[in-house]
Amino acid sequence: MIKINAENIHTKLGAPYYLILGSDPYLRYFAQTELLGYFKQQGFDEQLTFMIDNHLDWQTVYDSCQAINLFSSKTLIQLDFADNSLSAPIAAKLATLTALLNADIVLIITLTKITKAQENAPWYKTLSHELVVVNCTTPDIHQLPLWIKNYLQQQNMVIDPKAIELLCYYYEGNLLALTQFIEQLKLLYPEKAISYAQIEDNINDATVFTPYHWLDAMLANKAKRAMHILQQLNMNDVEPLILLRTVQRELILVINLKKASAQTSFKQLYDTYKIWQNRRALYTDYLQRVSLENLYHTLAKLTEIEIALKNDYSLLIWEQLSLFTMQFMGMDNLSK
Repeated sequence: MIKINAENIHTKLGAPYYLILGSDPYLRYFAQTELLGYFKQQGFDEQLTFMIDNHLDWQTVYDSCQAINLFSSKTLIQLDFADNSLSAPIAAKLATLTALLNADIVLIITLTKITKAQENAPWYKTLSHELVVVNCTTPDIHQLPLWIKNYLQQQNMVIDPKAIELLCYYYEGNLLALTQFIEQLKLLYPEKAISYAQIEDNINDATVFTPYHWLDAMLANKAKRAMHILQQLNMNDVEPLILLRTVQRELILVINLKKASAQTSFKQLYDTYKIWQNRRALYTDYLQRVSLENLYHTLAKLTEIEIALKNDYSLLIWEQLSLFTMQFMGMDNLSK
């Protein structure tokens, strides 16, 4: 099994099996397009796509492995799960399918995610020795600058290095809009080095944030980023109650961690609460600078906002959330 990022798929064309893994729409489309185009050139004129859900007739998929085509003996089968998960019954169907594969069939499976248990399933083990796993996860704020640099290099474009941060700020989480904007710059300024001012003049705010981005920015004490994310969530009509519920769950977790940290090490706590490794430093920094008393004050303020919202739908909720955001990150100044 070989693992690659979507932008490097051109280095592994020609394998019989591919697993496109991740939920980024641009990266998934890019990977699928590259593969379909390549195998078309290789004589795989019969290209069949099946959307995987509970209504799919799997016998049709099986038959496509054995059908005789008058124009080509080579078949490409694409199984697209969209946002559907891989259930045990479907895993059994995949096991049946893999037993029917031969050298004239290419199989491409598109999944949002896969678990360790699913990697031990018979179908996965059958494919794994010749499987290319294509990572289509959206680059996070730490990975995005390098992704942009590599993409610009592929496009033979030169821009002011300082503008990379600007592109990250405006297009984080939206590679489709980012690549479209870069293409626009390429048309506007062909064969020229592009300045920071030129990018700033043409840029649009197309970031796609979730409530968890907002929460992480507050935990990291990044006020400018947190307020920017909150503004984007407002513009994208995110339901305020979702934000309240998200931060409420996190506050309860943090309170439990803070209380227990007096007797237990952070590592033991993180193991107990199953905190992901890449988030542990974020929690540690936050817990070390906040007091338990202020955490309770923050939770009380959150409850106050929710009660007010339920009693008065005309409440200026986004103003309240803005104030709460700043209060969350300035806990030492909370009134007792």
